[in-house]
Amino acid sequence: MTSYECANLLKDIRKFKISKSKDRILFFIQLLPPALFVIILGVFPLVLIIIWSFWEPTTYWIKPDLTIAAYEKFITLERYVTFLKTLRVSFTVTLLALIIGYPIAYFIRKIVNERYRNVLLFAFIIPFFLSYIVRVFSLRLILGRYGVINNILVWMGLISEPLEGLLFSEVAVHIGLLSSYLPFMIFPIVLSIERVGESTIEASQDLGATFIHTLIRVIIPLTKPGIFAGCIFVFVSSLGSTVEWDLLGGVGEFATPQMLDSLMTALKFPSAFAISALTLAITMGALVLGFKFAKIGELFETLE
Repeated sequence: MTSYECANLLKDIRKFKISKSKDRILFFIQLLPPALFVIILGVFPLVLIIIWSFWEPTTYWIKPDLTIAAYEKFITLERYVTFLKTLRVSFTVTLLALIIGYPIAYFIRKIVNERYRNVLLFAFIIPFFLSYIVRVFSLRLILGRYGVINNILVWMGLISEPLEGLLFSEVAVHIGLLSSYLPFMIFPIVLSIERVGESTIEASQDLGATFIHTLIRVIIPLTKPGIFAGCIFVFVSSLGSTVEWDLLGGVGEFATPQMLDSLMTALKFPSAFAISALTLAITMGALVLGFKFAKIGELFETLE
């Protein structure tokens, strides 16, 4: 290689490095606004909640004085009972949503004709066009003493008097949460089932596996990202929901959202922040487990 060729080669390398450096700078400039938006309005408030949960309350606010008094009151005043009750209800709703939502998602993706698939998915979105409060309140007309369900049961002769436990009970709260957040379970599972090719199912059947064996040993393991993502969506949404407890639970049902509201009204901010921090820890723990073991990140490959 001549000296002239070497000089041209070095010149090309410099141009390539300069071009690559410009691309990195441009990428950083494009990434900076959304990153700042997420950090300032998303991450920063969550960090403040954790820090403030260790501060000492004043008459109207809090002051910087590290203490675990808020967490001690969480135990000594038995606030954990309400917190655990909310966790139990959220877990039950998530389990019911999975049991109901998985067959629906499989039916939509593998059985329904492609022409009607989007129509069915859109049908699950339509309720979200209405007010959230209106959707939940409409369940009172269905579950009430003189609601649709009781009238049908009386008309069929299955009961002589209307059932009292349908409305203003934990059962009603379960039904309300399930009706509100079932689509959040269905959509991720539909996306996950997209990744299961027909050839994979056919290969399993060619090897002599029944549909149940194929479902348990092939389809469900391959759709774990969608299952776990749906469970996180439903669980976290149920954990923080308050309208269902207010409108369907009645006075006798008290959950974490109402407890937080009462603490904030009483100006007991560190206690409210402590409960919020515990909720955040549970949510982040679920996300970490999802990304590590269920590989939720693979779900987004379907969107590419």
